[in-house]
Amino acid sequence: MNNLPEVPGLEAARVLVVDDNRVNRHLLQALLERGGVTRIEMAEDGNDALARLDTFRPDLILLDLMMPNLDGFEMCRRLRAIPAWKDLPVLVQSSLNRAEDRAKAFAAGATDYVTKPINAVELLARVRIHLQNRALLHDLQRFRERTESELSLARKMQERLMPSPERLAEVEAAAAVDIAAHFAPSSELGGDFWDLRHDDAEPDQGQGQGRIMLYMVDFSGHGVGAALNTFRLHAICQQMDMSGLTPAEFLSTVNRRLCALLPNGQFATMLAGVVEPAENRFVYASAGSTRPMVWAPGDAEPRLGDSAGLPLGLLAAAEYEERSLPLPPGGRLFLYSDGAIEIPVGDDVLDEPGLAALVAERIDETDGRRFLDGLLERLRAVGPIDDDLTALLLTRKG
Repeated sequence: MNNLPEVPGLEAARVLVVDDNRVNRHLLQALLERGGVTRIEMAEDGNDALARLDTFRPDLILLDLMMPNLDGFEMCRRLRAIPAWKDLPVLVQSSLNRAEDRAKAFAAGATDYVTKPINAVELLARVRIHLQNRALLHDLQRFRERTESELSLARKMQERLMPSPERLAEVEAAAAVDIAAHFAPSSELGGDFWDLRHDDAEPDQGQGQGRIMLYMVDFSGHGVGAALNTFRLHAICQQMDMSGLTPAEFLSTVNRRLCALLPNGQFATMLAGVVEPAENRFVYASAGSTRPMVWAPGDAEPRLGDSAGLPLGLLAAAEYEERSLPLPPGGRLFLYSDGAIEIPVGDDVLDEPGLAALVAERIDETDGRRFLDGLLERLRAVGPIDDDLTALLLTRKG
């Protein structure tokens, strides 16, 4: 007994010994103490053991099977029915050595099984393994909780990149528009975001004041890396005076600055545009974005714009073409990230014409929020959405 191996770093571990035989309990206690485990409590049957769980909070149970009142099999079953203890290691030590007895113990929830008479070296080796695994599991759980907390904070920060409800309400009131938006990353963090600005320097003859400048971004990849890039690009855009630039000039400037920051192989698609009420149009430039859609009251289907253009971050000298789509009073503008068109459909994907067909199904829905919610429900019925999904519907009040 004097040569028993120490159980390193486990002095703080709690072991509950459950055996109806007093001599066996004290022999196991002495064995554990000589192995380095000192926080030990003893119970004389299954009921006694279950009653001690919440006060002693063991890290491992040494359990005999044949006991009066509540035997080890039933105690194990009841233990596993308690969510807080479903992963607690239970090391059975029993004189029952038939294969069916072992199978019954494992079916009841035992973690490991040793037979009496106890081999001290073997028992301590198994105790060490299970306690170390228990400690590792706790460390992993704490790491997961910390990571989830940090990711939750990062997601809230990312959501703040987009216009708040209060800011949207201000723009809607000032520019005579309704705006409905949706943002859902495919994981905890995503590579999409959008923003807008209202320029009230150009009144619009009673149909709302000034232009609305907006952009939508979709970075390659998902998760933390893509999210970090959204913060990079958001900082660039916030430092710029978009009102003094055309959409094409804005994209060119953003691209040059982003090329200096992005690691090789990373890029973003982006659409930047201006709603011009006085001209009844939407003027935009695209860096490989999805195709914008517009429609007017009475239209049976949306009109798809062109979106050709080199993605941001690939070539600093890239130039972008300016295009326009009609947007009269009562007209609608629909922007979306590629999560809406890369939904699997058989051996292919939904694509933009497919999305336009789904939009046409709901084209008479006048409430913007209901339109988006219904479209998203329809998209989920088509197939799984595996990418970040951002969508924006702007309606000019007629």
